[in-house]
Amino acid sequence: SLFNKYHGRVMKFDWPARNIFVPYQHFWFYPIMCVARFNLYIQSVLFMLSSNDGHDNLRNWMDLYAYAGFYTWLSVLVSCIPTWGERTMFVLISHAVAGLLNVQICLSHFSRPVFESPDDTKNSADKYGGDFYTRNVISSLDVACPTWMDWFHGGLQFQTLHHLYPRLGREHLRKTEPLIASLCKKHSLPYTAKSFLDCNIEIYEHLKGAAMHARSWSPMIYESMCAHG
Repeated sequence: SLFNKYHGRVMKFDWPARNIFVPYQHFWFYPIMCVARFNLYIQSVLFMLSSNDGHDNLRNWMDLYAYAGFYTWLSVLVSCIPTWGERTMFVLISHAVAGLLNVQICLSHFSRPVFESPDDTKNSADKYGGDFYTRNVISSLDVACPTWMDWFHGGLQFQTLHHLYPRLGREHLRKTEPLIASLCKKHSLPYTAKSFLDCNIEIYEHLKGAAMHARSWSPMIYESMCAHG
């Protein structure tokens, strides 16, 4: 089992996780991405019902109105479809297509190194992956694509730049990327950009590697689930 700092609770490595999900996570990944948007809806509700990250009441009400507005729009849109069967197919297919967004986000993160704690190493220079710039370059993967494919990725293919300069608008990412690549080369930082296909292959292989580790129960299960993928 492991303690999730974000949710503030222990996540049990129980029988379903141990025998169904984690050992075969490389097969589960894409089907789960097809329905991952529904989980985002649930997480949004839980966030609004919980004591969140310090937003004031005005911001909370704005979140609530935006959420209600979205569901109103979606409900009206789906109600225009004649039959319940067609409505169900529309919702499932549209959300599965939107799952490409979830895949895109995962590609740039899941196969990258994970820095768990400033105390992982005795060398202070290497703590938490080093300095801010270094650890964000190491822990990010960009998707290399031609300019005419930017509409498909929507700027999400430049996750390294986004992590380094969070306030940089996506309209500036394409022209900034060569500058970042040149800076990383100058300082011997491993800036990585791969094709969409190669990124998918990499994440599949990392998920598979973690799954193989998880099939053999040991006290090192936390490393096999997180540090290796």
